[in-house]
Amino acid sequence: MNANSDGMSAGILPDLEGRDARDILRWAFERYGERLAISTAFGPSGVVVLHLAAEINPAVRAFFLDTGYHFPETLAMVDRVRDRLGLSVEVVRPDEAVLLAEDPPGQEPRLFARNGDRCCEIRKVDPTRIVLRGLDAWVAALRRDQGPSRANTPVLELKENEGRPIVKVNPLVAWDRKAVWNHIFQHDLPYNPLHDQGYPSVGCGPCTHAADGTTDERAGRWAGQAKTECGLHTQI
Repeated sequence: MNANSDGMSAGILPDLEGRDARDILRWAFERYGERLAISTAFGPSGVVVLHLAAEINPAVRAFFLDTGYHFPETLAMVDRVRDRLGLSVEVVRPDEAVLLAEDPPGQEPRLFARNGDRCCEIRKVDPTRIVLRGLDAWVAALRRDQGPSRANTPVLELKENEGRPIVKVNPLVAWDRKAVWNHIFQHDLPYNPLHDQGYPSVGCGPCTHAADGTTDERAGRWAGQAKTECGLHTQI
């Protein structure tokens, strides 16, 4: 169903607060069908969302952004998740011409050091915008307990991508870290081994550091910078 055809463009969204994550996903699949996709970076919450989605709709579209800076352990998650969950995970990459123009190999300092926001924009935000073209719904794995920037995230959000509305579905907003990891262990799901090496959150290699012993799940991301988000969940 098109977001413009059922009142979504006017901001009319059902109240799914308090509903089970599976129920939220079922609602989204029934309403949007093939006009929906799941984005994932294979964080613990993302793996849980993929697992729940695979149980309900194994044909669901899922995509992963290969920024060119991921750890080998993160890249290995593509096949691990495909094999374990039976999902077809699409690998999306940035525009090579844009990378060559703005972040050419050999130029120092690299773009992530000169302008981190622009680096995230061309390697993550812009490729995501392209994937979302023509879609009516986008599923993400945000949780409210992940930090202040996500504390007020609703189950459903009416967002905009390139001038047209898109509904963002956040089925895990009410989960906490303990519930996520319990689910992973109970169902023997794959997870990034860097989490066992002091990385509470894993992003691009140059901008992610170990932060062992902290309770801040976003610690280690853009350490020493005011930056806390790549822009995917703030610019789109």
